[in-house]
Amino acid sequence: MSKSDPESAIFMEDSEQDVKSKIKKSFCPVGIVEGNPILDYIKNIIFGARTYFTITRKPENGGNKSNYN
Repeated sequence: MSKSDPESAIFMEDSEQDVKSKIKKSFCPVGIVEGNPILDYIKNIIFGARTYFTITRKPENGGNKSNYN
């Protein structure tokens, strides 16, 4: 996600729907942790408010993943 492309950056003033839409359009490369914007967002924003997180995926994409599995 880059601020140079407003459609790919998440801003504090974005609506909930805007944030959901931008996250759904994002790409999270397999095995890349450093500099991965989705993992950084989850670590710093989501885990600040929740104790668990589940990624829902189709079985052909590896199935669901949770931090409490």
